[in-house]
Amino acid sequence: MANLLEVTVVGCNKLKDTEWISRQDPYVCVEYGNTRNRTRVCTDGGKNPTFQEKFVYNMIEGLKELNIIVWNSNTISRDDFIGSGKVHLAKVISEGYDDSSWPLQTKNGRHGSEVRLIMHYSGANANNYFPSASAPPHVSMYSV
Repeated sequence: MANLLEVTVVGCNKLKDTEWISRQDPYVCVEYGNTRNRTRVCTDGGKNPTFQEKFVYNMIEGLKELNIIVWNSNTISRDDFIGSGKVHLAKVISEGYDDSSWPLQTKNGRHGSEVRLIMHYSGANANNYFPSASAPPHVSMYSV
């Protein structure tokens, strides 16, 4: 069975605004190995767009980061680069879950904007998993 990495692009915060007149229309590209996905365009998403889109990747041995690139969709001219960043997979690989915001860098190297991802990994080390101590053991009312 392949170990799957689920990546949900939740949204972005404090994006650099590339539009002078109207609100920008951002979208996010996610690259892992040779696989590239992109979210739909968040029309008038401005600086804080929301996506809630999930992509699933087969984990590649030794490849421990995703590339994220955020663009502003333009109808007439080519799309504007907003920012990019690298997402490290160490936590999701070891714990099976990561809900973090990752910094994005603009062309001039500035930080400030970020992308929020929720990631799940099916192949996390099962020895690290213990059910919640607060969950009561299953007891049937009909036991004999």
